[in-house]
Amino acid sequence: MSKPAKPAAAKKDAAPAADGAAPKSKKKLILIIVAAVVLLAGGGGAWFFMKSKNPPSDAKKVEVAKEPKFIPLEAFTVNLQHEESDQYLQINISLKVMEPELEDKIKAVLPEIRSKLNLLLSSKKPSELATVIGKKKLAIEIATETNSVLGIHNAPQTVAPEPVAVNAASGAAAAPAEGASSAPVEAVAAAPAASSEPVASDTPAEAAGAERKGVVDVLFTSFIIQ
Repeated sequence: MSKPAKPAAAKKDAAPAADGAAPKSKKKLILIIVAAVVLLAGGGGAWFFMKSKNPPSDAKKVEVAKEPKFIPLEAFTVNLQHEESDQYLQINISLKVMEPELEDKIKAVLPEIRSKLNLLLSSKKPSELATVIGKKKLAIEIATETNSVLGIHNAPQTVAPEPVAVNAASGAAAAPAEGASSAPVEAVAAAPAASSEPVASDTPAEAAGAERKGVVDVLFTSFIIQ
């Protein structure tokens, strides 16, 4: 009757082996989970560090103000259109640009620019260049001619007319000096009354704030008519 008890003893011996396998598999699973957590934490830290060093490309950028560059040209001496006597113009010009790379482009086509400007200057009469308004118009024409050679076309510019002298008390135009020809009554009546608003200076015809390209201004460092 003692023999049938042996199989039960064998089962008891097998049970510890199965129970021992389960803890090992659980430990292995825990190690895998811990390793995954460590890798994720390390990857997240690296991503956060790289993100802090490299801000998004769409971040607001601070615009750097452009510095103007002045390009002087050799002096021009041309004969002006005959009026009372033969006169000539001697002038020194500097071109103002906002794009530094334009200096090389201007030098590359300088003979054509000088030819255009010589024709422009020699087409003027001394009386056209004697006033400030005349000089401002000439500066605009020089910029336009230069830009056309460079293949740049801006909207046209205008020059404000000279203000009319007005009698502050009566609001009428001032009487002409003795010996000067008097203007027609209609012209005097049409003269604008004095205004407290400032007279507009040279302004481009395009909307305010629009950026001009190429030569944006012309400066006369010397202007002699003889």
